[in-house]
Amino acid sequence: MKIDGVISVNASTASIQSKGKADKSEIVNSRLNGLSLQENNQTNSEVDVVEHNEDLLNKSVKQANKSLEQFDKMIERTIHEKTKTVMYVLRDTKTHEIISEFPPKKIQDMIAKMWELAGLFVDEKA
Repeated sequence: MKIDGVISVNASTASIQSKGKADKSEIVNSRLNGLSLQENNQTNSEVDVVEHNEDLLNKSVKQANKSLEQFDKMIERTIHEKTKTVMYVLRDTKTHEIISEFPPKKIQDMIAKMWELAGLFVDEKA
């Protein structure tokens, strides 16, 4: 997305070189206004895509859970608190025991701890 904006700006500056000095600022402003509107539209469409993907994932998990009912298993979709990573947990419905996790919670906890330690090092040097 940013790359498209840069290309558009470069293309507009190429066309500006042939114009007079008074016209350059007007053209640049109009191009930049057009880019910011275009960027807002892209952001809105990205939100729509994310919401659509969320709905699709939720439907997929429900469908998988219907298939797994006969095996007394279920899939839970959660988000890790610190890393904000989507995690899938396969559980036994009778004992509620965790059978499998993807990605493993221990790995996500390690990543969160490394981020925390990296932040401490950065803060100490600043």
